[in-house]
Amino acid sequence: MTNGGTRHYAADEIVAPTLIALKAWYDEVRGSQTMAAFAALPEPHALPGPGDLAVIEVAGDGRYPYLAMGEQYRRTAMLKPDADGVTRETRPVVRQHLDLALKQREAFHVSITRWDGPKILQYDRLILPLTDAAGEVSHLLVGEVFLRVAKPG
Repeated sequence: MTNGGTRHYAADEIVAPTLIALKAWYDEVRGSQTMAAFAALPEPHALPGPGDLAVIEVAGDGRYPYLAMGEQYRRTAMLKPDADGVTRETRPVVRQHLDLALKQREAFHVSITRWDGPKILQYDRLILPLTDAAGEVSHLLVGEVFLRVAKPG
């Protein structure tokens, strides 16, 4: 969301240490470029918080197929493969966040508080666009870390 050219998010400050480290990696790799290249992506275990990460392909049809997911991400996202065996993002809010990162062509962060029955869930989501050789966004690197699960009262 913009207001006079300034972007505003639900929270501008990344809180989760693994996402802070992931953003620092991204900024270092991209250097003076707006975005980091997909080719610069190391093996997932070499990135901060690999269990909390996912790599999503930008297919152009808005369905966002997952290429890889860490175990923690897989558990919390609770996504299932389609009939063709490909896991695609189906959560409307997450798809909206992916769309925003793709449109903005820069890192997108949001901190979310959600009431889920008797529990309050708080988590950080960081979406980092990655480019192909032509400079187009080809993939999204997503980190999602639960900060707190609490019961009200």
